[in-house]
Amino acid sequence: MAADRDKKHLDIYEDRYELHQEGDTTVFHVGPQSQAAQKRYARINAALSHGYLEERFRSVSKADLSPLSENNKTLLRNMVDGITSEAGRALVGLAFLQLTIKSVAPEQNIRLHKGTPRRGSFSWVEGISMRTIDANYITPFLREHGLLNLNSYGLFMTRSLAENYPYTSLYKADMRGPFKEWIAIVDALESDTMPPEPALCYLMGLLQNRSEHFQKLAEHACDLVEKHRQDGFSKIERLLTTFYNSTEYSARAFEVTMHGLLQAMGELCLLGRSAVVPLSQMRSANKKHGNIGDIELTENRIIVESWDAKYGKPYLRDELEELRDKLLTHPDCRIAGFVVDSDVDLRTDIVKRKEEIETETATRIMLLSFEQWVDYELERSTGANKAPLGYHWLKAVVESFAQKRLTLAPIDEPCDAWIGGLIRILS
Repeated sequence: MAADRDKKHLDIYEDRYELHQEGDTTVFHVGPQSQAAQKRYARINAALSHGYLEERFRSVSKADLSPLSENNKTLLRNMVDGITSEAGRALVGLAFLQLTIKSVAPEQNIRLHKGTPRRGSFSWVEGISMRTIDANYITPFLREHGLLNLNSYGLFMTRSLAENYPYTSLYKADMRGPFKEWIAIVDALESDTMPPEPALCYLMGLLQNRSEHFQKLAEHACDLVEKHRQDGFSKIERLLTTFYNSTEYSARAFEVTMHGLLQAMGELCLLGRSAVVPLSQMRSANKKHGNIGDIELTENRIIVESWDAKYGKPYLRDELEELRDKLLTHPDCRIAGFVVDSDVDLRTDIVKRKEEIETETATRIMLLSFEQWVDYELERSTGANKAPLGYHWLKAVVESFAQKRLTLAPIDEPCDAWIGGLIRILS
């Protein structure tokens, strides 16, 4: 009997709920909303009425996502991927609502979705009316920006979300869609293992990339690629150079453009035994993820070639020191270097330090302009017809930003600005 009591369970009393899990007991008191909860509720409503979500949405592409762990990102991504034509939207909308609440008021418990100072209605003492927040702010925001196709009356028209139970893994209502991912996100937020505001921005980006508007733009960009099938390699190179120099957030566009060339070479079997490593997420720490640079080739899962894209940064003294530290833990890497969108600053101290690191690590270090790097990579395809390579390069770049190559190019930041830039160039 004692063993059964140790299992995860929820005890329900007249004046409280007790959640027992992993040896801990959490008590949720039932009754009129406390003054502290009323103040939190007012603060959340005030922030949302003053454009909190709009401000985050405008700057979502610049959001610092580095506090998010890979597990955080996987949970959010899998939840969004769990949306089907028939289920999942309400749960994702609810997660968006809870992330918003936690971002504005981190101390608010997001398991408690009902709260009112009025007697006679069910309420948790520390709960808030999530239904009202959703109807006034969350659903209108998601619908206005085409991020999620929700009922105009709000999430809680789905009655299963409004049962008088706290949101835990023991919530017994019929929840269709990615329930496990959603409740894992709730647990992570309540245990402070998922930072709410970066997670909210990340979710905004994921939803933006799967919106109907974005899909139409992405399809249009992919259609335009076909008009350039017969273009020569040099023309494609000029188009892509114009693109990354003229679009928003050029540094990321530059990196994806470089990666796209190696994707294309891999498709045309021009990389020999080497395989292209999938792109890392924007602002990911290479060292943390075991990478050397932004663009890499492996053989038998060992990094043999690595490049860091350095847009707008021709002086690379500090970068060389960071590269040295990484190469000491990757002794099998044969070639590593930096690619700059302009001419590289090759003053004496840079060249000398490069040579010292080459001697110490036995890795060839290369500091190249973009044009020099393209020529270097093409050397391995000597004798091959460059015309189809140009087309495949363009196709790889466009499809990467169009979210059609998520295995090799898992780009989670919003891609609409980049797709818009490609459409302008290709038109």
